Amino acid sequence: MRRFRRGGRLAILQAILAAIERCWADLQRAKRFWNYRCAVSNVSCTIDAFDDDWLRQHCRFLGWEIRELMRILKVPRIIRIESSRRVFTGEEGMLVLLRRLASLENLHHLSATFNRRSTGLSELHNAMLDHVYPFARRALRLEVWADELPRLAKALSLRGCPVPTCCGFIDGTLFKIRRPTEGEDAAYTGWKRMHATKYQAVVLSNFMIAYYDGPHPGSSGDANILRRSCIEERLRMIVEDNGAEVSLYGDGAYPLSDVVHRPHKGDLNAQQAAFNENMSSYRQAVEWIFGKLEQLWPLVGDKTRRAVLLRQTGKEDLVAALLTNFHTCLHGGVTTDYLGIAPPTLQEYEDMIS
Repeated sequence: MRRFRRGGRLAILQAILAAIERCWADLQRAKRFWNYRCAVSNVSCTIDAFDDDWLRQHCRFLGWEIRELMRILKVPRIIRIESSRRVFTGEEGMLVLLRRLASLENLHHLSATFNRRSTGLSELHNAMLDHVYPFARRALRLEVWADELPRLAKALSLRGCPVPTCCGFIDGTLFKIRRPTEGEDAAYTGWKRMHATKYQAVVLSNFMIAYYDGPHPGSSGDANILRRSCIEERLRMIVEDNGAEVSLYGDGAYPLSDVVHRPHKGDLNAQQAAFNENMSSYRQAVEWIFGKLEQLWPLVGDKTRRAVLLRQTGKEDLVAALLTNFHTCLHGGVTTDYLGIAPPTLQEYEDMIS
């Protein structure tokens, strides 16, 4: 019996050693993907270096679509980093921006893909954010859609929406962050029991993001963010200019006004309960857009990357929202079949935001 136990222990030890050897061999084979000293040639890559299947999976767009986005965003042919005197091509910058937002890989992993040092990729990513962010700030404004809001409200009403002036939906979402070293109380939300930043979005009935605001402290309420954003005043100005009534629909956290509707509260009769249930099915659009945002660009929702005061999270989130609109123009959205309201084409959207 004692001899059997010794033999069993020896077999277990041999199995452990064999597993360690296999892990070590796998680690050596994957070394070039995580080793910060991996050899790179620092030669610029182009869109043609990747096939469409890889681009669709890892950058969310096809090759010709990426070139169209570069034209719309006016990405320069040559990008120069003044601090380090590095030089990159515009195609390389667009690929790095898309790949960085569309994955959870760190910069050392991306070094093997783009054949560049991680420090250079970081500088290029930040340079592209600085270039696209002002464009996103101008594009994600409610005033851009001023002429289209009455048409969208009419289209939604024809599909059975109980609020005839409703052209879109407003809601907020939380993104979990690391525990901040400063402003911890403001970032903590007792409702979800976590530290977070909050964003507010207006999603139209064609599944396009018309307005994206943030980041706000996680403890901020939806009503407070609505008041600071002046959405109601801006909607009233659009109504005054167009002469057609339009409004938004939100959840019960928003105050009721002439341009923002919400579900009925308190003791409900049958008609009010039916209204709430009917509108909740339409309001899913704003929740779907948050889901699409995190599905397309996982970096946006990754807690480990959302270190407040250390990263440009606000720029990354706003740029990701604009890229989501581009993706909806090219590939449609969930509500295209659900509500039957098609988003604009890429050319139409370019004309609106230019």
